Amino acid sequence: MQEKLLDPTGASERDVEVTLAPRLRSLHGLTAGLLDNAKPNASVLLSYTGRELRRRHGIRDFVTYQKGYFGTPVEESLIQQILHHCDFVVAGIGD
Repeated sequence: MQEKLLDPTGASERDVEVTLAPRLRSLHGLTAGLLDNAKPNASVLLSYTGRELRRRHGIRDFVTYQKGYFGTPVEESLIQQILHHCDFVVAGIGD
């Protein structure tokens, strides 16, 4: 089975079936969603990331979410929670 790859920079010459979100001008005053992939140490990395985003970029708050299992896509119900409560998301991987 062939895997699809998405270049997160948007610089790929391939046809992409999704539209990239517009880049935020500032993070000041926004709420970050921190998505833990449920691997060891992801929560540690994301907790530090949230504190640094607050200190360096003035985010208002951060909320941590965790996937049910690292080997599966994010559950639709979790996506909806994040969309409802957060202005942007950072996904973290552990190990």
